[in-house]
Amino acid sequence: MADQTSKADQAAIPWVERYRPKELKDVSHQGEIVATLKNAVETNRLPHLLFYGPPGTGKTSVALALCRELYSPDQLKRRVLELNASDERGISVVRDKIKHFASLAIGNASSKSKSFFTKEKDADAMDIDEGETKKYPNPPYKIIILDEADAVTRDAQAALRRVIEAYSKVTRFILICNYVTRIIEPLASRCAKFRFQPLPVDSMKERICYIAEHEDCKFDEGKKDEVIDEILNLSEGDMRRAVTTLQSAHSLCCGPNEVIKKDAIAEMAGLPPPDLIDRLIETLQTATFDKMKDFVMENVVLEGYSAEFVLSALMAKIIVMDDVSEEAKAKIAIQAAKSDKNLVDGSDETLQLLTVCSLALGCMKKRKQ
Repeated sequence: MADQTSKADQAAIPWVERYRPKELKDVSHQGEIVATLKNAVETNRLPHLLFYGPPGTGKTSVALALCRELYSPDQLKRRVLELNASDERGISVVRDKIKHFASLAIGNASSKSKSFFTKEKDADAMDIDEGETKKYPNPPYKIIILDEADAVTRDAQAALRRVIEAYSKVTRFILICNYVTRIIEPLASRCAKFRFQPLPVDSMKERICYIAEHEDCKFDEGKKDEVIDEILNLSEGDMRRAVTTLQSAHSLCCGPNEVIKKDAIAEMAGLPPPDLIDRLIETLQTATFDKMKDFVMENVVLEGYSAEFVLSALMAKIIVMDDVSEEAKAKIAIQAAKSDKNLVDGSDETLQLLTVCSLALGCMKKRKQ
């Protein structure tokens, strides 16, 4: 009965969490970062850290794996505080929760998990089988993981500077963000910065195939590589998005004989079909603003297609068109880049689509006349 309960609990865990690397050695591709952190653990010289890079490249996984390398399981919950700055980003959180945890004194590690930094070794400890107990450093400091730190307000970041300095003897900070330019320079200069690169296709494909095999995902004969390549193409180096897409596709194919198909991946990701982009370009070349607006609202917005993917597909077609001037292409590309940035910042998708399409309408109709 207990086994059945544990299996049910395991099945309920999202694949992203189930297959998250538990140790630093399990992290793929970020070899230099892992080697540097391992050396810092072995020499007990861990500085404050700033991890930045695109989403889904392993920043949070490396931070959690580093904590598991440092602390024994009985010390982990007491020594590590993980906060998501997108939820708790005000100055009051820094002054209350973070400052309170950072200022707490460190107790002695338990006898079962004695630090390997100590030179003295008990005779009894020497007789313990190495396979039964793993030696943990259990260093004399706590760790605060501040995820999505680029969402923290500038006032809160300024307040955090003093907290980092005042309690550096008993607390280390790990700041995680996507955009390092949104971290104020005085705060970034107090940390060792590590840039996480997008994962290469080969590394991601190996991991996705491993997950698909363990989760018994079914594909048409000879179509497995084609489907997985489509998932990797859509994920753009984001491992979290790739694993989530695979799980979603597997969940939709719930029948005993159903298989995961390439078309289902594109539809589930909200990719606009090629004929929709062709009709949109034709509208931009021939129609008025009102007709263009009606087309965008009826065929793009109401159908639920992602503005990010529509703009990307639209630019891919416009760039290679011979009947559009280079100047017009440059203007449209600049506006598409601005709209993409605005979408990341949370702007309305409909307004950004109409902004790009209205500019393209003027440029392309002007050329056609």
